Amino acid sequence: MKNLFLVLTLSLITLNSYSQDIHSFYYLDVPRSKASEFVKMHKKFTDIYFLGSKENKMNSSWLFSHTYGSNFTFKIIEVYNDAISQASAVNFGQEVNKNIDDMEISYDEKKMLKEEWSLYFNLFLENHTDELRIAFSDQFYITDGEFDFSKKHVVVFNRSNPRWSERSEYISLWNELTRKPAIELGEALAIVPTGHYSGSSYTFQAAFWYKSWESFVRNHRNLENFGPMSEKQKRMWDIGGEHNDEIVTYLGSTWSVSGDESKTFTIAK
Repeated sequence: MKNLFLVLTLSLITLNSYSQDIHSFYYLDVPRSKASEFVKMHKKFTDIYFLGSKENKMNSSWLFSHTYGSNFTFKIIEVYNDAISQASAVNFGQEVNKNIDDMEISYDEKKMLKEEWSLYFNLFLENHTDELRIAFSDQFYITDGEFDFSKKHVVVFNRSNPRWSERSEYISLWNELTRKPAIELGEALAIVPTGHYSGSSYTFQAAFWYKSWESFVRNHRNLENFGPMSEKQKRMWDIGGEHNDEIVTYLGSTWSVSGDESKTFTIAK
């Protein structure tokens, strides 16, 4: 009976993971001297990847640059429907090469594109790290106001490492003490929490989007606790484990200006 209960429990956990969006994170160590060129190539080859069939492909791709708090150059996030979709997705490089072959351009032009792809892929690959995270979609927040994905934004990733046994309690406290006040204040354009799935990283992470540094500072000044902590605040920090923050700049995505999924990568201005 115990074995049956264990099997059923593990099955429910697995099914729950497979029903949630998966965010595939890549942290890249592109030389700063190549950064501008890399962004242009990222758009070019993401657009080529999305040519042709839309089956077994990511839903969207998001590009961020390091600003403060970490040692990577770029962060790329690919979004999939679930773990099965991510695991069974077509190989990015193979799809790019196939779509280049299908283009109605000259042999020399195809050769040049493939050489450029090799340069892009080498810049992507060297010293990169990656992880998979589960999206807590029911706790996503996006403003009803203006949110222009064609413009750069300041994005702050807050990362905590509560024990698995205490993560639910931590998230409940985070919702009450961090997420809700930020929404009520109105400076955050979006809040995107995720949990660890595979790789090596923090068990909880939340991305807070701001339209400007001024918005970020106003949010920080109004919500940062500078006085005595409440019992709930003490509990949240006590069980939160290791904590750090990183600030990145949103550089673009396959999300349209109107806020819909697109198959064209737009570089933010």
